[in-house]
Amino acid sequence: MIKKLLLFLVLVFGSYPLLAQTKTVSGTVTDAADGSPLPGVNVLVQGTTNGTQTDFDGNYSIDAEEGNVLIFSYLGMSTKNATVGSADELSISLDEDASQLDEVVVTALGVERQKKSLTYATQGIDAEGIDEARPQQNLVNSLQGKVAGLSIQTTGSGVSGSSKVVLRGNRSINGSSQVLYIVDGVPLGGDISDISPDDVASINVLKGANAAALYGARANNGAIIITTKSGTEGGMSIIVSSTLTAQKGNILFDYQNEYGQGSAGVYNPGSTGSWGPALDGSTVAGWQPSGATSYSFSPQPNNVEDFMQTGFNLANNLSIRSGNEKVRTFFGYTHELRNGITRDNDLKRHNVTFKIDNNLIEDKLVLSAKANYIRTDLNNSIASGENYANPWRHAYRLPRNIRTEDAENYNYIDAEGNVKQNYWKPNDNGGANPYWTVNENLNETMINKIIGYASLKYNFTDNFDLMIRTSLDTSSSTREDTFSNDSYIIADNGNYNTYNYTGYEWNSDFLFGYTKEISEDFGFNLNFGGNNRQTRSQWVRTDNGGLNAANIFAVTNALNLTSTQDFETKHVNSLYAFGQAALKDAVFLDLTYRSDWSSTLPAENRRFDYYSAGISGVISDLVTLPEVISYLKLRTSYAEVGNDTDPYEISRNANLVAGGFVQLQTTQPNESLKPERTKSLEFGVDARLFDNRLGIDFTYYKSNSIDQLFSASQEVATGISTKFINGGDVQNKGVELILTGTPIRTSDFNWDVTVNYSKNTSEVLSLSEGLDELSYGGDFFRQFKLEVGQPWGNVYSRGFARNDAGQVLVAADGTPEVTSGQDVLVANYNPDWLGGITNSFRYKNLSFSFLIDMRQGGQVGSLTNAILASDGALESTLAGRDGSLIFGTNIFPELDVVQADGSANNINVNAEQFWAKIGGRNSPVGEAFVEDASNIRMREMSLGYSLPQSILGDGPFKSAKISLVGRNLFFIKNNASFDPEVLINTNTNADGFESFSPPSTSSLGVNVKFAF
Repeated sequence: MIKKLLLFLVLVFGSYPLLAQTKTVSGTVTDAADGSPLPGVNVLVQGTTNGTQTDFDGNYSIDAEEGNVLIFSYLGMSTKNATVGSADELSISLDEDASQLDEVVVTALGVERQKKSLTYATQGIDAEGIDEARPQQNLVNSLQGKVAGLSIQTTGSGVSGSSKVVLRGNRSINGSSQVLYIVDGVPLGGDISDISPDDVASINVLKGANAAALYGARANNGAIIITTKSGTEGGMSIIVSSTLTAQKGNILFDYQNEYGQGSAGVYNPGSTGSWGPALDGSTVAGWQPSGATSYSFSPQPNNVEDFMQTGFNLANNLSIRSGNEKVRTFFGYTHELRNGITRDNDLKRHNVTFKIDNNLIEDKLVLSAKANYIRTDLNNSIASGENYANPWRHAYRLPRNIRTEDAENYNYIDAEGNVKQNYWKPNDNGGANPYWTVNENLNETMINKIIGYASLKYNFTDNFDLMIRTSLDTSSSTREDTFSNDSYIIADNGNYNTYNYTGYEWNSDFLFGYTKEISEDFGFNLNFGGNNRQTRSQWVRTDNGGLNAANIFAVTNALNLTSTQDFETKHVNSLYAFGQAALKDAVFLDLTYRSDWSSTLPAENRRFDYYSAGISGVISDLVTLPEVISYLKLRTSYAEVGNDTDPYEISRNANLVAGGFVQLQTTQPNESLKPERTKSLEFGVDARLFDNRLGIDFTYYKSNSIDQLFSASQEVATGISTKFINGGDVQNKGVELILTGTPIRTSDFNWDVTVNYSKNTSEVLSLSEGLDELSYGGDFFRQFKLEVGQPWGNVYSRGFARNDAGQVLVAADGTPEVTSGQDVLVANYNPDWLGGITNSFRYKNLSFSFLIDMRQGGQVGSLTNAILASDGALESTLAGRDGSLIFGTNIFPELDVVQADGSANNINVNAEQFWAKIGGRNSPVGEAFVEDASNIRMREMSLGYSLPQSILGDGPFKSAKISLVGRNLFFIKNNASFDPEVLINTNTNADGFESFSPPSTSSLGVNVKFAF
């Protein structure tokens, strides 16, 4: 028995050293330069798949054995190895790696390259934090104010909506000047409004044709490359986050609160204007068919603001990343709820992503696949502009005495038992109770979208590989619009509309890659590939043309049913080659060549070729520079890219109309169309000074878009009104400057600053032979024109009539003389310059950042102000209601106003008569309602705190962070009486025009994030 006990003790204590070798090693990884902690450092046990990453405070813990080697790697830092000893704590510092000063960026066709080897301008955006301070409406809005040369304007559609995104100025006369979006190598047919910020790993902006030459015609205007998150080696990590923000609308129009309904100072309960008597609290007759017969005639300063509600956005996300050296997977799910500031305008979205990367056949074969399903349910998307279904068109026009509680009582039942709209002027053309509009003019939209790809990459040798890939971007949507009876003008008898859409873009491509190092000083890579792109879309619309039975919304309840059906299809085949030669890893030569064959062009012109060439040199790697210069690179590039057109522009099309008749379209095709081309040249300098504490990135560029494809008016008596032609030369040139700096860097405190500035000048050099101007049509307020010798996008409207000396003329009644047509240049939206300043601070576990966005110059015309002025609703209409207004003296005093005989104007006029002459809906004098678009705003702000490891302890959380976040918090300066960046749509002619846009919103909220 004693022998057995001794043997047991020997075995236990003898094996103790062996058991003790496996333990948990922890420590902190810091920057050797200043002692600051480094989050996100990869820590791997050499020879195993056991790995982890440092947390927000640079801390890590990992299971290892004595004698194991831990590998610490971090982008921009030299990789360092450390051997596990007997101690449980192992902290190290990493040195900056001079050979990795430039980050790796994703470029054309998903190829990763060091930024220092690029010969063209590109700008990477730090994706960290965009899932916290979430952009409103659209993921791309997170780039506002951060990218030099990038202009982003939003549409006033409420909780959803697209954005107009233009790099380096507008250029395409008939098509789009917007950028192309690439997500994980998949070109999207639309925008990225429904991509979840939680899935984004990196964003890189390829600027201009030089950077995006290999992506084909659509990248003519630049490209935004988004890479989503992937699985990681070294076990599993789970992140759970939630963001809740509240939105407040900002009404900036200057309302008056001294006079109410009526005209000429006399009260009229059925008036839509506020030219009545003073709001003195006297008792007046009520306007409602049912309800109070009288009420207090008092100012209602908040009746427009009362129409808004507080909006909110709740986004919850679960992300799971796992993997080993063979298989890596990522799963992400985001659920989002949005309630807008307009009642019943809400959105619900589910976004599910699964991504896998698999190394097969001894790592020679890599299989990658991704599926992203997005389901969106949208209620009551807001109609835009002059549309009578736009509730803000009616809310802004509320007379200054209308009480909210009365307006909210928006319907009543008449003597015949019919539900009728309760409005102060029944059956008004252009008027409505805004509460009726949001409750009785409704729409529902359901959108299903799938984005996915599957790719195989085979490494034949270390130098030679082949990638084949197919990707799909497909979507379908259904929409129903219901209009209740008594919706004036737009649906007197009620109405029901439906819209069904399906479409897809299918890309299949291959790419051979060959890399060769000839010597230590010289190497090159060559790539050859091809792409097949197929797009198809089809849609069906129905319009009941009124309802037979009141408020029964069905296609079978149609008063005058009409339906339309259409489709488009397009094929483009492409071959391309590109390569780069590198000398001493410091001088780089880039060459690209691509051919496209497009189904939308005539057979003899179907193929179009384009190419680019660029050279860059890292001077600091070639010669010894003063110590103050850490890095210096010069670059230049030239590109020519082509573009095709939309389907069916080379043959005359026809429509089938009711009764079985065929109706020829009025546009004459051009059977000899040529592809349009853009020639682009740029020069750049990238320098880093003072041990990389200051960075300077400067670019000069010039582009000319020629042989453009567009329609021009034709004076032909054959049913042809326009002809599709080649022509045009639109030039854009400008500069971009990006400054980065770290004024303070210590072990506890960091301050980083990024400043960007851009200036673009556009000019229409030519249109077509015999054509000096091109009008894009217009509306009651303006015409959008392109003119030879002028900047892109002049806006013309009616103006004050002038004599030969340039003096403004006044009529005998004291009102201005005005031009008969829209022939006065009143605005151009193009800014003088754009800029942004980002400041980021970190003190121990506390982080704070804010972004100031700036725009200087450009003008915007406002139809809203024109109508509100005619209504007498604005503060500017107070002066002269007693008839003492003198044009050029106490109204528009900056103008030199004279009578017909040349004498100074001294004619008194009543304010109501004056504003009725120049304002209103049908023929406003746009010159009087143009405002400066310059503004400076607090675009984004975030204050975060990462819980230290001492608090988290041994619990389930690896890290935890809470942040206070906000976007569009306030204007530091705004010269306009509205937000000048909100558009009615993203069309070419939308710039420089405001029309009943919903109030822009400020958001403030909180984000919490936990990692397991």
